[in-house]
Amino acid sequence: MSTGGTPVGAPPSTHTTARQSRAVRWAVGVGAAIMSAIGMVLLFNGMQSSLAMVYDREMGLMRLLLTAPLPRWWVLACKLIATTVLSLIQVLAFLVVAALLGTQLPLLGPQLVHFLLALVCGALMLGSIGLLLSVHIRQLENFAGTMNFVIFPMYFMSTALYPMWKLQESGAEWVYQVARFNPFTHAVEWIRFAFYGQDAGASPWVVLGTGALCFVLACWGYDPQRGFGALSKRGGGA
Repeated sequence: MSTGGTPVGAPPSTHTTARQSRAVRWAVGVGAAIMSAIGMVLLFNGMQSSLAMVYDREMGLMRLLLTAPLPRWWVLACKLIATTVLSLIQVLAFLVVAALLGTQLPLLGPQLVHFLLALVCGALMLGSIGLLLSVHIRQLENFAGTMNFVIFPMYFMSTALYPMWKLQESGAEWVYQVARFNPFTHAVEWIRFAFYGQDAGASPWVVLGTGALCFVLACWGYDPQRGFGALSKRGGGA
């Protein structure tokens, strides 16, 4: 018997196999691009939080918050949680737009919890890095340097654009080594592997460790008695 000229049980034709292969590569490529864009949203929003902190310090709002009868770590933790929630809302809006444009993402499944956990931890880590940067950025005008020397290198020297094996295969050894130690790389890898329901290796531990370390250093830096300088004297035209 045959259906449309092709015997039943016969192996698929070369053209059919090629089309299926292209469809699989396209789907995987779209998924990788979506994950990279999600990482970019988290990165830029987390770094932009440092701009808000610098603005609050220059306007004197941060001084008022730090003089409140609350632990400094509590104030900074609330700021970090607010940044994380805003990042997740932006990621959700991005996924909704991607779905409306016809992009099929297998989010509803057993990997959804792992995917959300990777998103939250990645946003917390990048927000903690933003808090730490705000310790050293004294004026709003200096934020352009942060864009050029922190955000862009973290994005372009990571696996958000190219797989890790491709960096090593291309012969750019120093870029490969920088990407290996780039915390943003591990955030993207965790999100990407969680999206496909696979083991992310050591990336979750790197993200959690980096986030905790940056948050502790930021709390230390915002304490004028022990930190990196008398931060209470930096704002409000001091």
